Amino acid sequence: MDVAVCKEVLLFLKEKDGSLAGNLYIQGRRQNLKGKEVRVHHTKVKADIGFANVISDLVEKGYVPCIPISEHQHYDLLAVLKDGEVVKIQVKYAHLKKNGTIEVKFRTSWVDKKGTHTRRYKKEDFDYYAIYCPEKEKVLYVPNAPNCPKAIRFDKPSNNQSKYIKWASAYFDIKGSSETIRRRPEMAKT
Repeated sequence: MDVAVCKEVLLFLKEKDGSLAGNLYIQGRRQNLKGKEVRVHHTKVKADIGFANVISDLVEKGYVPCIPISEHQHYDLLAVLKDGEVVKIQVKYAHLKKNGTIEVKFRTSWVDKKGTHTRRYKKEDFDYYAIYCPEKEKVLYVPNAPNCPKAIRFDKPSNNQSKYIKWASAYFDIKGSSETIRRRPEMAKT
């Protein structure tokens, strides 16, 4: 898949049920091909933009993104790395705060007739968070571990603190440092 083709995914996205409905996203508003504006749920648009940017970033890095057929997995996509190993990825979208950091809530939430529910992710749900920051146009790959950073810094802090900072540059690529994270494709559970 060509990188330019991946970037086009940002403009032409699939409907929730997977069918192509001919909708374009123009400045955050979904429009059908006749130019009529269609109302969309804001968080779903952000999720789609983050997902498309993660796919594009994976392709640019030489990885092969694979989308699961079912949306009922704890992960959003798989990536086949250059050495053939596979990692499960959960995509997140996070805005840059005024202090130069992004903060991610490492949990999932949904609404049904019984109300709003949240659940923290488990280590075995997936291997990496892929966090897209639109202000920096960067994707960060954070290992799904109990000690994963809650705040990641892009910009230098105003108080010149240097200890205990989790710099964004440390998360620009997937680092398979654990045998529990890296698998051969035939070993990946989908």
